[in-house]
Amino acid sequence: MISTILAYRPFLDPLPVWPNSVWPWLIVPLCVAVAIVYKSIRCRTMDRVPREAAGITFWILICMAAAAVALAIIVRGIVE
Repeated sequence: MISTILAYRPFLDPLPVWPNSVWPWLIVPLCVAVAIVYKSIRCRTMDRVPREAAGITFWILICMAAAAVALAIIVRGIVE
């Protein structure tokens, strides 16, 4: 029992909380929440918040996807 507890490596063997296919989709509500809070602070009127938050959410998601592709290319270049 003690050897199994000591052999646990949290970052290499994470506990199975959800299926692996769910995790990438959690970035969408995170981006929406960040965009709404940011635009709520920056906009002069609340009438502009939904449109501008949708725009910044789109750009955050596009930039995150581009960063993921770039990092995947770099990692494949280093490993191979």
